[in-house]
Order: sequence, then C-alpha cells, then structure tokens
Amino acid sequence: MIRERSLLIKGLTFLLAVFILNIPFPNSTPLSHSVFSFLGLPLYGDEETMTGIQYASNAWGIILLLGLFALYKSLNRHRLKLTMFAAFIVISGPGHMVEAMQKTVLPGMYAVSYDVENSICTFETVLTGTCDLSFENHSSKPVTFEVALDERSYFKEDTPFLVMMNKPKLHTVTLEPKTYQTVEITSSVKAAGFPSKIFMSEVNGFHVNIYQNGKKRYL
Repeated sequence: MIRERSLLIKGLTFLLAVFILNIPFPNSTPLSHSVFSFLGLPLYGDEETMTGIQYASNAWGIILLLGLFALYKSLNRHRLKLTMFAAFIVISGPGHMVEAMQKTVLPGMYAVSYDVENSICTFETVLTGTCDLSFENHSSKPVTFEVALDERSYFKEDTPFLVMMNKPKLHTVTLEPKTYQTVEITSSVKAAGFPSKIFMSEVNGFHVNIYQNGKKRYL
C-alpha cells in the first residue's frame, strides 16, 4: 500500500503542521495568524481593514497542497480516497476539536464562541448605539467577561461607530451555562469627533475582543 515511506512521512508532517496552524484557538482566527504576528509578518495586504492578499492563508494553502501531493505520491492503493479523507480531516478537524474541548475541558471565557453573522449594531444617531451580540457558552458554568468591539472594519467609515461602542468603558457580559445568548449593549458619547450629520446606520460582520482576568481573546 505504501510506495515510498520517506515521502509518506514528509506528507504527514506537512499535514500535521497544517492541522496545527488551522486551529482556531484561542482566537477565532487560525493559529497561523498568531505565528505570522509573532514573526512580525503581515497577515493582509491592508492590515487596517483586514483586506487584500491574505498571506497567512496563502502560506497555509501551499503547505496543505504540498502535504496532499506527497501523501498521494507515497501510496499505491486507495490513494485518491485517502488523500481526500486527509484533506477533510485537516480542514474541518481543528474546528470540531476546539468545539469538543469547549464543551468538556476549557474553562471561563475559553468556553465561549461568538456568532459574528448574527451580531449587529444599530446607530440611530451619531450619539447613541445599540448592539446585539450573539455568544454561546459551551461550559456547564456561568461565564462573565468584558467585551469590546474590534476597531478594525472592512469599511473604514464604520470604524468611528465601532470605537464609540467601547466608550466610556467596556461592557460586562454574563452567559448562562450551556446556552446560546444574544446580549444587548448600549453606548452613548459626546458628538465631538463625529460627523455633524445625524443619520441611521447599521454595522454587521464585525469581530469582538473579550477579556477575563487580564487575558484576551479575539472572536
């Protein structure tokens, strides 16, 4: 079944590296982003809005292709099926592993996940805003943490509104055990620094940072 053992080892080594780099923990972004940040390498073509060329994702994809190619070439029988199965495990496995750990062993804010698609902020004027943030507590105990909207946005005109929601202080959130909750936070600030025009706006697709006992997660 194995055509070349050394090539098999290389392929499995590449795939293991990809699996580890694809783990979305402790932040919602893959571990590869943390590695790039630690090395001082750019993650995106435009770091401010997190758009453009995704260097970390491209590097992850190249290593994945090298691993799958080496695995395919190292086998004699069932190599297409085994290669496709390996790709499925490497791509989907990290997320399922983190979810399982959140439901069993991870404590406090590390057992919390954030539903970015179902979270939205509505700004009736440039002075006040209300956000509905959707979280899930996977643990069997209540979790209390502080939350701040991440100031990076795909649309730069949304940034002042996101910054506004973090003033005058961060919001404290408590999640009940084993529940999916949508929590509402409201903030009001002075008009200084904002456009004089008053209008209604909605922002969604944004990320948040949560804090507990001096530790931080990006979700």
